[in-house]
Amino acid sequence: MSHPAADRVVGLYQDGAEGWIADRGPSLYAGPNGPNEPEWLDRFVAGLPPGASILDVGCGSGWPMGAALLERGFRVVGRDSSPALIAHARETLPAGVWETADMRNPPPVGMFDGVLAWHSLFHLTPEAQMRVLPGLADQVGPGGRLMFTSGPAHGETIGEWRGEPLYHGSLDPAAYRALLAEAGLSMEADGAETGVWLARRAILSAK
Repeated sequence: MSHPAADRVVGLYQDGAEGWIADRGPSLYAGPNGPNEPEWLDRFVAGLPPGASILDVGCGSGWPMGAALLERGFRVVGRDSSPALIAHARETLPAGVWETADMRNPPPVGMFDGVLAWHSLFHLTPEAQMRVLPGLADQVGPGGRLMFTSGPAHGETIGEWRGEPLYHGSLDPAAYRALLAEAGLSMEADGAETGVWLARRAILSAK
């Protein structure tokens, strides 16, 4: 059974879009608490060809992750459930393709060189993540990467943002490893300690 706060996440980001844009800010986070975003973004795109395609799932306003990817010359398709956040992305980052979509619904057709679910997948219940993550992994093309963030163990945590409960869910690290392996991805960074998962699909060998 879904927690009420999990059902509220989509509406929370829509209703609080202006506050979220202000709180998140335009810069990648490199502080002492939480993942160092510039370092992880470097690892995510390392070796990808110029103009590689990136799917940013739960992209929010496009800032700062989508903006940083566009600045590096990648083609970005961003998807988020909040029309207000997507509108901001379209206005401020016209070089990207920004779509209103719920990540719990089927992903877009096609493969990408990179699939990113940064601070977004963990807003889904563990049950929903079990359904969604394999679909995201299937969209990683040969030589491409999937990167996402998670909690440390199976369960649910209710935080707070601007006076409202904010839901986070997670699988056990072993479950994430199993899902990635079943999808044919090899681990480049195990998120059991860092909370950041990075996996890659092998490049097809020529016959």
